[in-house]
Amino acid sequence: MDNLKKYINEIENFPKEGIVFKDINPIYKEPKRWNEIMMPLQNIVSKAKPDYIAGIEARGFISASALAFKLEVGFIPIRKPNKLPGKVIGVDYKLEYGVDRIEIQQNSIQKDRKVIVVDDLLATGGTASAAGKLIREVGGQLIGYAFLVELTELHGRKKLDSNLIVESIIKY
Repeated sequence: MDNLKKYINEIENFPKEGIVFKDINPIYKEPKRWNEIMMPLQNIVSKAKPDYIAGIEARGFISASALAFKLEVGFIPIRKPNKLPGKVIGVDYKLEYGVDRIEIQQNSIQKDRKVIVVDDLLATGGTASAAGKLIREVGGQLIGYAFLVELTELHGRKKLDSNLIVESIIKY
């Protein structure tokens, strides 16, 4: 999959000084490239046989919702604060460049249903770990994580349960 790296732009000092942002939007503009990166992700997710695919706002929604539609499983949005109606629970977590918060609707997952988290990028692991915590808090059975891109030098997978699926397609 390293051949796809040439379609990923690197934006220096975004969203903060010292960060090199991996922009995968060019891949989405080219259906052939998008399919090339999505097929291995689809294989990971379909082998896991989830009841739900959880996507993290905002870029995680793109891949997660596409896979949920394709695999005919439920999609669970994990969103930034004050975006979901009804009763929600949330968790604050650390990012590579600060602190953030994500939330999930309390009634979004039937008890013990299998859930895999799909996101665009694994960096420090803070966002994914927080998403996993929320899934468990609402009664879901977290079965793993799947990412399009992983920044291995940030050791994000160390924050994730090593007994679960933790896969990424492109590694830097």
